[in-house]
Amino acid sequence: MKKLFTGLLLAAMPFLLHAQSGELDPSFNGNGVVIGNYTDENNSADAMVIQSDGKIVVAGATGTGSSIEIGVSRFNADGSLDTTFGNEGKTSFSSGWVKSFVYDMGIQADGKIVMAGYRWNNQTGDFLMVRLNEDGSFDNSFGTNGISIIDDGETEVAESFVILPDGKFIIAGYVNSEFTMVKINNDGSIDTTFGVDGWVMTNMNTSASAKDISVNEDGRIILAGMGIGDDNKWKYLVAAYNSDGSLDTTFADAGKKVFQVGFDNDFGLRVIQLENGKMLIGGHSYFGKNPLRYELAVAKLNADGSMDTSYGDNGVFKTRLAQNGESYLEDMALQDDGKLVIATSVQEGNEYKFGLARVKENGQLDMDFGMNGHVIMNIDLNDSNARNVSIQEDGKIVISGDTTIIGQFTDFYIARFLNDEEMSTQDFAKNDVVLYPNPATSKINFSWTNSTKEYQVEIFNVAGQKVMTSKALNKSSIDVSSLAVGSYFVRLSNEGKTTTLRFIKK
Repeated sequence: MKKLFTGLLLAAMPFLLHAQSGELDPSFNGNGVVIGNYTDENNSADAMVIQSDGKIVVAGATGTGSSIEIGVSRFNADGSLDTTFGNEGKTSFSSGWVKSFVYDMGIQADGKIVMAGYRWNNQTGDFLMVRLNEDGSFDNSFGTNGISIIDDGETEVAESFVILPDGKFIIAGYVNSEFTMVKINNDGSIDTTFGVDGWVMTNMNTSASAKDISVNEDGRIILAGMGIGDDNKWKYLVAAYNSDGSLDTTFADAGKKVFQVGFDNDFGLRVIQLENGKMLIGGHSYFGKNPLRYELAVAKLNADGSMDTSYGDNGVFKTRLAQNGESYLEDMALQDDGKLVIATSVQEGNEYKFGLARVKENGQLDMDFGMNGHVIMNIDLNDSNARNVSIQEDGKIVISGDTTIIGQFTDFYIARFLNDEEMSTQDFAKNDVVLYPNPATSKINFSWTNSTKEYQVEIFNVAGQKVMTSKALNKSSIDVSSLAVGSYFVRLSNEGKTTTLRFIKK
């Protein structure tokens, strides 16, 4: 719902505008988007976490195909680089092997940053965990100089972990095509009281890859992922465990569930446990070829592993952002109101974009979000993919991923979106500034009191792209007739102070 005020009505009351959910937040780096890197080579944002103070930490791979290190960077809540972290806001390091990867990250209660992934020497891999102090330096009380290598003598690949209430960790992935997890003490050593000498490996009766882990307040552990069945088709896989690592035999078939959400290949990637013991399993599902097409698919399971048929269509929600292309689920996060936010990578023809979708508790697309429940965009018209999504304490949505210009190195981006919040773009008692009319057709006018100063004017579209710059004095106007119909943000700057307004072009 939007409140629109026009003409002289603006002079009589504060201008309050309800921002549309799914629009970029102009208070974040001025246009809702920040682009960063760890080094001058390729960079990815494979993991992201939001600190309690609103700072955003991203981590991923940096380097070239033959030599890949871990990169970490931190940004302030306003999108500026946090220069108190690492080396002027960023750091990069190796695990000792030629390639190191991070795929999940969390913040301990004491503020330390913990990451999990694996290292690779082009022949075999080991689970890997890293812990940094709040300033980005290595925590030498963890593992060896802040890095813990977890090796069972096989090829181990980890893609997810969780911080437990007692400060220990469970890292999850796969070994020899089996769901695998290992419990780690707070100092980086293996907790041998868990499973068999700290390890739990589960044969899912298929070639399996665990992609995500969730632990609820009761200690119940859920692993979700995907695997190839006897019919040579990929399927969703879920396994449930007790807190000691033993299979929870009350779930599905003796603790394991293999199922399909479509008629062909299905790729399970994410799991969220709900308070009532139910769970959401997210991924994407094949639905056509010529051109190749995938759609997002989220299944809701009851605590016993049966489908919750009250959700979506017989227990499954599906949607696609590219009608004639590929919509891949990358991550998902749950709002406090129970709505599910999905981050997706989208390919349609030769275009690569990222997107968001929001789903109601009943498994129906939330049409109040974005454009008919979806947001789809790229960064500066470059190829862009999603990797992570999180919900801030104030409800705003933060997404991160990768963006690249063909033939050049890849950078990462962070974008923040408004979310059902009333945005006070002007408060006349403080700023004494008016933009009118709103909506506008050909011109927007500015008026402010007690000032004869000139303001720098920048206009951004909802994709965060700057579409116009100008200057404005009191009682002056700007021609916006060339702008396409839609919503725009106007940033007024003067003497280091800024005011952001919004108007509708019709």
